[in-house]
Amino acid sequence: MIRRIGLQNFKVYKNQEFTLEDGSTAIVGPNGSGKTSILEAIEFGFFRMVTRKEKKVPQVEDLIHHKGKRAIVELEFVAPINRRNYFVKRTIHPGETNAELFLVGNKDPEETGVTRVDNKIVELIGLNRHAFSALTYVRQGEIDRLSRLAPKSRRADLYSMMGLGIYDKQSSKVQKEIRQMDKDSQNISESIKRLKQVQDHLPEKKEIDAALKALDSIEESIIKKQIQEVIQKVSDSVIAVEEQLASPELSTKPEELKEETEIAKHLKVLLNTIPDVAENQLRPHIRREARMIFREIFGDRYSDLVIDDDYEIALYDLKGNRVSLMAASGGEDVCVNFALRVAVNTALQRHSTTGPPPGLIILDEPGAGLDAQRRRWLPEAITKLDVVNQVLVVTHMEELKGSTDHVISLIPQGKGRQPIVEVD
Repeated sequence: MIRRIGLQNFKVYKNQEFTLEDGSTAIVGPNGSGKTSILEAIEFGFFRMVTRKEKKVPQVEDLIHHKGKRAIVELEFVAPINRRNYFVKRTIHPGETNAELFLVGNKDPEETGVTRVDNKIVELIGLNRHAFSALTYVRQGEIDRLSRLAPKSRRADLYSMMGLGIYDKQSSKVQKEIRQMDKDSQNISESIKRLKQVQDHLPEKKEIDAALKALDSIEESIIKKQIQEVIQKVSDSVIAVEEQLASPELSTKPEELKEETEIAKHLKVLLNTIPDVAENQLRPHIRREARMIFREIFGDRYSDLVIDDDYEIALYDLKGNRVSLMAASGGEDVCVNFALRVAVNTALQRHSTTGPPPGLIILDEPGAGLDAQRRRWLPEAITKLDVVNQVLVVTHMEELKGSTDHVISLIPQGKGRQPIVEVD
């Protein structure tokens, strides 16, 4: 899906280009060699955003190389929706970015301006940033985290990895709106109560009219004028209270708020239900994909992997005997959770309803906890899944070099300096 990444003054890269092919590519280098910067460039190229531990980079100028006045990210990709090659060019200036989107081979851009380019890319790849992350990224630490969790917590974690956590966020948002509407209703009720208390202490209109009529029999004097002024102020107060009680804010708003609250409560129920429905539909596909991946890697030792509806995991040895994950030897739990984590991505891509899948998986440091033999089998196990055309393995583990179709080696040259890039 990704064909080329061009970087100028972006993070540690002063001027560097990476060409990517179908199949598996290992991006190998020690910590601090610029591996993460490549992943950030991919995210920024597609979505004009970079996240670090689920937090956005606070300012775009943080992405500019410390000696540069601007940074440029060019990302060439194959659009799943029409299989045509495009490249996006984003220029980062302090405080702002510019963007152009080209069809490869054309001089004139298809779109210009950050918002129009952003929207066009989402249309071409059929995914927004959250969906792209759920379908393509296996982030550092996710596999290891799964291996430490109890089944119930594992399921909750997988919800988030499936991209279903967004419904929890929306549900929380709706709940906040419900609380605000309840507060508004209470404030209106209190206002009505106070106004009626005032109204109870004010004379009725007929009483005011009778008092004014009684004044007609009194000769003109200063006292008569003062009494008339007082009566008029009381009359104005009566009218003001009646008008406030009859205003839409107090007369019709309570019913509107009641109706809106009921709608919001129904919406909250739906938002709470959708993840369960989606997960129930995906679960058998995830189990099937995980089983295929695990058997590809550990088929010499185990005959099967079984995951129940609560994500309790059991293994079966070559004789068909059940082996609990707790009783398995070292490395199996990591590999099981690797298979389960990647199965989330492949199942989502295989059964995507929004359009053609991206056919890309990015594995960020996937081999922790596995021996060298199993690590070498990871990329091969993924590329054998027909839904994936391209696998990017970002790792510091040198032994993965011989297990992928292509290798990009990064050799650091010191803080702030561009690494040496070797391509094999």
